[in-house]
Amino acid sequence: MKKLVLGALVAVASVTGCTTADSTVTVSWSFTHLEDNSARTCPTGFGTASIISQTIDPTTNRGTGLTVVDKFDCAAGRGTITLPDDTFLVWVEITNDDRTSTYAVSGDTFVDTTLGDDAFGVKILDDGGYFFLSWSLLRASSGALLSCSTAGAGGNGAVVLHTAGPRSIADDKFQCEDHFGTTSPLLADTYSIAIDAEDASKTKLGDTMQINDKAIRAPNKLTDLGNLMIPID
Repeated sequence: MKKLVLGALVAVASVTGCTTADSTVTVSWSFTHLEDNSARTCPTGFGTASIISQTIDPTTNRGTGLTVVDKFDCAAGRGTITLPDDTFLVWVEITNDDRTSTYAVSGDTFVDTTLGDDAFGVKILDDGGYFFLSWSLLRASSGALLSCSTAGAGGNGAVVLHTAGPRSIADDKFQCEDHFGTTSPLLADTYSIAIDAEDASKTKLGDTMQINDKAIRAPNKLTDLGNLMIPID
């Protein structure tokens, strides 16, 4: 296994072998055709699967630290890495052998190695992808920013997305206090999206926010909807 540590912009250092650490994380990857849920294999010309790990800010749950890259043969279907005790975002990139061309990138998975060893799997969709979004709440009458608790969406309150396209629809619910999320998988197509903030009893807290003509692209692409300003009555 070759481990790479990537600096914030352009610095790259290569270290052969695994670094001694406190926990192991085993990640598996597979390829799926979403329309009929059939299995696929590693794409021709993209024989490397890299497991990427980045420490996160415990307040925002966003990646902030150095990025560590562990490279594996794509056909192996899994790899095990070692990480120190910390909290990480971990994802998989499918690339050519020298990582100059990328086929697909998986979504992030939160990993807390202070709890011990961990394992998870990711699916790479050859005909679909995901929406990613972050959000803030504001008072509709004044434009003042609100916390989830002040808006009535604290605790089990949620931000809810209804996504509708020509061939598929989906509903996704996120805890308001997470402030970001990734939807369930969607076929590559153009979608209309309705967004609501709800309290713990599923009561809407403002007018529905509507976004039209947003595209999902394949393979496994993540379409960023940006930071949505959700109005609260």
